[in-house]
Amino acid sequence: MNKNAETVTQVKKEPRCGNYKTQFLPVLGLLLFAPFTAEYIIGYLDVTGNFGLMFLYLLFFGPLYGGAALIIREVTRRAGLGWLTMTILAFAFGVFQAGMIDHGLFNPAFQDIDYWQDLRDPTYISFLGISAYQAVDFISGHVIWSITVPIVIMEIFFPSRKRDPWLGNVSLTIITILYLLASAFIFQDQVTMDHFLPTVTQFIVTGIIVIVLIIASFTIGKHNMTRNEKPAPKPLFVGTVTLFLLSMHTIIELLAVLLGFSSDFMMEWPGVILRLMSLSLLGYLILVWSKQKGWNVMHHLALAGGAILTRTWIAFLIQPLGNVSSSDKLIGNMIFLLGASLLILFGTYVTKKTIKVSD
Repeated sequence: MNKNAETVTQVKKEPRCGNYKTQFLPVLGLLLFAPFTAEYIIGYLDVTGNFGLMFLYLLFFGPLYGGAALIIREVTRRAGLGWLTMTILAFAFGVFQAGMIDHGLFNPAFQDIDYWQDLRDPTYISFLGISAYQAVDFISGHVIWSITVPIVIMEIFFPSRKRDPWLGNVSLTIITILYLLASAFIFQDQVTMDHFLPTVTQFIVTGIIVIVLIIASFTIGKHNMTRNEKPAPKPLFVGTVTLFLLSMHTIIELLAVLLGFSSDFMMEWPGVILRLMSLSLLGYLILVWSKQKGWNVMHHLALAGGAILTRTWIAFLIQPLGNVSSSDKLIGNMIFLLGASLLILFGTYVTKKTIKVSD
C-alpha cells in the first residue's frame, strides 16, 4: 500500500490527547488562504481588483472562513478521523452560514442585488422558503471552496503535519471566539441592512439539520473503507474530471448562448438537477478512487487544483457587485488565474518531493 495513501474516511493514527501545540505557519496560511478561495477568486465582490482592500478585509474574512476551516480540521484531526468527516462538517457549516448567519437561503431580497429574484423564483419551494438553485449554489460553494480546498492545499504545503492537530487548546478557543464574533457581525449587518430575519421555524429546522450533520460526520467517519487492488487513475485525469464536472453548469450555459438559445433553464429545475448530478457524480468518483491502490496526496492536489481552476476561469464571466471597472476586474481575474497556476505548480513540486522522501 502506498505510504502516502489516505482514505477519505479514516486517518490511521491515534490522536495525541491533551498534548496539542499550535503550529503557527499552517494556521496563518489557512487563515489567509481560505478567504481567497471562498470569496476573492470568484470575483463577485465590489472590491474585485482592489488588492489593498482585499488584504484589509482579511481581518474579517480570515476568522470567518479560515477560522471555520481551522475549527473543522482541528476537531476532525483530534478525533483521528479524515476527509469524509471534514466534508460532512463543511456541509454543516454551509447550511449554518447560509441559513442562520447571512440568511441567504431565506432572504427574498439579499443585499438589494437586482438579479436576486431571477435566481430565486424559478426553483422557489414555498413550504421551505428557499430556492433550490440558491441552496445548491451556496452550500456546495462553502463545502468545496470555503472549507475543503483551502485545507487540502495547506496540508500539502505542510506535509509533515498534515495529520496532526495544528492548534493548542488556548489557540483553538481564540479561533473559535474570533469566528463567532465574525459570524455575529455578519448576522447583525444583514439584519440591519436588509431588515430581514428567518422565521423561528426556519431557524429551528436549520439548527436541527446542522446538529444531525455534525453527529453524522463523526458516526460515518469512524467506519473504515476497504481498499482494493485496482489502480487509482492518474492525478491529471482526476484533476481534469474535477474541473469539467464543477464547470459543467457554466459550460452548458455558454454553449446555449453561443448556439442562440436562452440559458435561463440552468437557473430552473433542469439546471438544478444537472448540477446535483454533476456534484453527486464527482463525490461518488472520489469515494471510489480513494479506495484504490496508489491514491495519494497527488490526487488530493489534483482535486483541489481542479476546483481552484474552476473558480478562476468562471470569474472572467462574473459581473462584480458595485462599480468595479472592467480593467480592474480583468486585472484581478488574470492575477488570480496566474496565482492559481503557480500554486498548483508549486504544490506539485512539494508533493513529488514529499512522496520521494517517504519512499
